[in-house]
Amino acid sequence: MAGNVTPLAARHKALGARFTEFGGWEMPVQYTGIIDEHLAVRQACGLFDLSHMGEVEIRGPLALEFAQRLMTNDILKLAPGRVQYSLLCNEAGGIIDDLLVYRHPDHVTLAVNASNTVKDLDWLQQMAAKSSYRGQVEIVNVGAERAILAVQGPLAPTAMQAVGLEVLDLPYMAFRLLGSKEELMVSRTGYTGEIGYELYLPATEATSWWDRFMELGDSLGLKPIGLGARDTLRLEMGYTLYGNDIDETTTPWEAGIGWAVKLDKEFLGREALRETKARGLKRRLVGFKVEGRGIARPGYPIQVAGEIVGEVTSGCIAPSLNEAIGLAYVDLAWAKEGTLIETLIRNRAVTAKTVSVPFVPSRVRDSVSQ
Repeated sequence: MAGNVTPLAARHKALGARFTEFGGWEMPVQYTGIIDEHLAVRQACGLFDLSHMGEVEIRGPLALEFAQRLMTNDILKLAPGRVQYSLLCNEAGGIIDDLLVYRHPDHVTLAVNASNTVKDLDWLQQMAAKSSYRGQVEIVNVGAERAILAVQGPLAPTAMQAVGLEVLDLPYMAFRLLGSKEELMVSRTGYTGEIGYELYLPATEATSWWDRFMELGDSLGLKPIGLGARDTLRLEMGYTLYGNDIDETTTPWEAGIGWAVKLDKEFLGREALRETKARGLKRRLVGFKVEGRGIARPGYPIQVAGEIVGEVTSGCIAPSLNEAIGLAYVDLAWAKEGTLIETLIRNRAVTAKTVSVPFVPSRVRDSVSQ
C-alpha cells in the first residue's frame, strides 16, 4: 500500500493492525475490531495515533493579526493556553478546512485535517505572500517533524497521571507546554465525546510515549484504536467529518457549525457568508436513525413519498446503541426532529427518523477527579 507512514507504523504492524489509505497516509483501521475498540474508549481508555494530521504554526510580528483575518472564529478573544474550533474559508465562503487553533502569546498552532494539509498550507502561504503580510508572517509546516497521540475515555486522566503527565487540572479546550524545551504540547481535546487528551510531540519520541501508554493495557483496559472506531466514535457525537459532511460546497449554518463563525469581526469570506445567512437555509445536516434493516452509507439518497429530498453523508452501526445511525443533508421542510424519511439502501427504501445529535451523551466537559 502506497502512502506516507507515521513514526509508529512498526508498532501498528506488530499489533496486527489492518491498514487503509487515508488522506495519503497508510493508517491502521483496526486492531482487535471496530466494536471492541469503540467500546474500550466509551468504557475505559483508548490510544490513537493521529500523526497523519497536519500541524502548522503561524509565526511572525503579524501572526495573530493574520490568523484573526483568516479564521471565522474570534481568536483574539482566546486567552493564551486555550484552544478554539474554527473554520478556514475562501473568499466565496466555502469551507477549506475545519481545524483547532492553539493560542500562544505571540503565535498560533493549527491542527488541520490530514487530507487538507497540503491545500491548507498552500492557501496560508498565498495569503501570507500578500503585500500587507509579506515578511511579517511565517507559515511553518512542523508536522513532518512531529507526532500526535490521543488518549480518550473515562480512564484517560488516570492514564495521563500514570505516565507522569500532570495535566489533570487542565480544563476542556486548554493546553500546556511541557518538557525542558516545551517540546511537548498536551491539550484536553479530542473527537470522541469522552474526556481525553491529545499530545503533540517530536516524532523521535513517538514510540517511547506510545510504549508507555501501552504498558497500561492490563491495569486500565487501555487499547490501541484505529480509524474505524475513531469514525464511529465521532459519528455517535454527531461531529462532522471534512470530505463527508462538510467541504467547500457546504455552509457553516446548514452544517450546524455556524457557532464557529463570528460575523461581527473581519475575516476572509465574511461578506459571502453574511449574504448566505441572510438568504436563509434550504437544507440542513440532520441526524437520523434507521428503523428498518440495513446501514445508510455516504451517498445514499434520502426520499419522502418517492421524492429525493437529501443525501446521506455519514453512516454506521453505532456500537454504543447497536442501531444504524447517520448524518444527511435534507431539504429544510424535512429537517425537523422526529420526521419520518426513507433512505435508499441498495435501491431498497428503508424507513428512518430524524433525531437530535449527539446520539449518545457527551462527557467531554465532565470534571476530572484528582
